[in-house]
Amino acid sequence: MVEPDGGSESTCLRGMAIFSAVVTAALYLLGLLAIGLAVSEVGEGADSTPMRECQEAPHGPQGAHVLEHEVRFIPLDVMCRTTDGRLFASPVVPSWLNPALASSFAGTAIFTAGAFVQANRRASARNEDRGGSGPGKSPRPRSPQLPL
Repeated sequence: MVEPDGGSESTCLRGMAIFSAVVTAALYLLGLLAIGLAVSEVGEGADSTPMRECQEAPHGPQGAHVLEHEVRFIPLDVMCRTTDGRLFASPVVPSWLNPALASSFAGTAIFTAGAFVQANRRASARNEDRGGSGPGKSPRPRSPQLPL
């Protein structure tokens, strides 16, 4: 049912906010899964510590020995630390994931704010139609009732 005072816009904004939130959650869980799978392999078998992804990283410092890894949750990343203290990102998290997460999170915030603004406008318009007092408006005086 389409309301004449903009109900369809409000419903659309709420739907987009929910969709964006679901996409954000799915992307974050995908990143956590990738990190979890990579970290779960550490310590299993010969030559597994430090992480294989840190040892074989194509963009890591040449000739440096990797000591340990550090998981970061915002942004999602696995950082590798070398013996001389340098940090570099391992290729565990795909390079597109964090920008996609930021975009979907921003979309969630924008659509949610838009839905709240639209709902506030609809409530104000409804209140004015009923003759109530809105923000910055004084209440209408009641006419005196005469006894019959």
